[in-house]
Amino acid sequence: MHIRWTGAAAGFAVACALGFTGLAQAASLTGVYGPGASGPNVRELQSILDHHGYHIPTTGYFGAMTEAAVKNFQATHHLATDGIVGPLTERALDSASPTTTSSSTSPKFEAAPVSTYRVQAGDTLGRIATRFHTTWQHLAAINHLANPNNIRVGQVLHLSGTVTRPSRTTAEVRTAAHNYRVQPGDTLSKIAARFHTRWPILARLNHLANPNALYVGQVLTLPGGTSTATMAANKAKSGSGSASVSLPVQSAPQSMDAAIVSTAFKYLGVPYVWGGESPRGFDCSGLVQYVLAQNGISIGRTTWAQWNDVNHIARSNLVPGDLVFFNTYASGASHVGIYIGSYPKLGYAQAFIDAPAPGQSVMVQNLNNVYWSSHYYGAGAVRP
Repeated sequence: MHIRWTGAAAGFAVACALGFTGLAQAASLTGVYGPGASGPNVRELQSILDHHGYHIPTTGYFGAMTEAAVKNFQATHHLATDGIVGPLTERALDSASPTTTSSSTSPKFEAAPVSTYRVQAGDTLGRIATRFHTTWQHLAAINHLANPNNIRVGQVLHLSGTVTRPSRTTAEVRTAAHNYRVQPGDTLSKIAARFHTRWPILARLNHLANPNALYVGQVLTLPGGTSTATMAANKAKSGSGSASVSLPVQSAPQSMDAAIVSTAFKYLGVPYVWGGESPRGFDCSGLVQYVLAQNGISIGRTTWAQWNDVNHIARSNLVPGDLVFFNTYASGASHVGIYIGSYPKLGYAQAFIDAPAPGQSVMVQNLNNVYWSSHYYGAGAVRP
């Protein structure tokens, strides 16, 4: 591959100051390729990376997948892992190019036929991922690592596989099956009668200081594992007790769900920054963590941690303020956004807000378009 390099070293410093989006447009830097660039040279770059075992589509657009492949290639060749194709990376690609592209030729960087790795002294998850041409996020997900910085010598890690949810105990399944989301017009006594229990039990189980102070969208825990006889007894005992709590659901100034969505809208247009977690710049999980923190909700920093920190729900049960997850550059939950419901302004029946990728900004996305639908991984309700 011969990518033109027309800028001097000083010119590259200017490019760094401009940011990724300026690389593809600056006339004196047509040989530098980074996130946001597009055209036939990017397509050629993707084709060569694919021949080396970094299997990415040849779209002609330098997106997150291409950036990850370039960084892995750079790390393998002991180059600065900036994700930008400059003179040194170009020369490495040229010298390492396969001599033939026939189907009989194995890619130069074909993964070793091993499925596990035993951690050695001095290892980090990032170094292991680079060695086996994957990402640390994928390794953390398939090995269920709560803290990717906490690996120990002698620990055996799986190098491939699909992300699976850990099996839940009977108690966890029972709890998951006994939750209820408050609807308009509900009262605690009505909910109690519907599920054959008493309102004081619900109030105590959910630590409600004021049983009249419910809000629409609030998730209540219901008593689990109640026998038929116990349900009948509770219903018989409810009598006048339920009648003492009869006020309708209060119309709070703003429900938690509405507050989350309202906060997310404040940051539309904030640029994407890898590792960003403030209004100066966000990545996808950084935006989610920041927005939830503004509403008093604590959640993990990374996408896979956030997937483990939510109550998993069906797509049909999504309400504004929930989180939606996607498998994009890696298997499992590798991208996340905040669900906002319908967005008539753009004609979206289902929409979410996210920080998409380098060169882009926080925006409203269509959950039902082809890309997001095909990469949809799951959804979750945050735990207030």
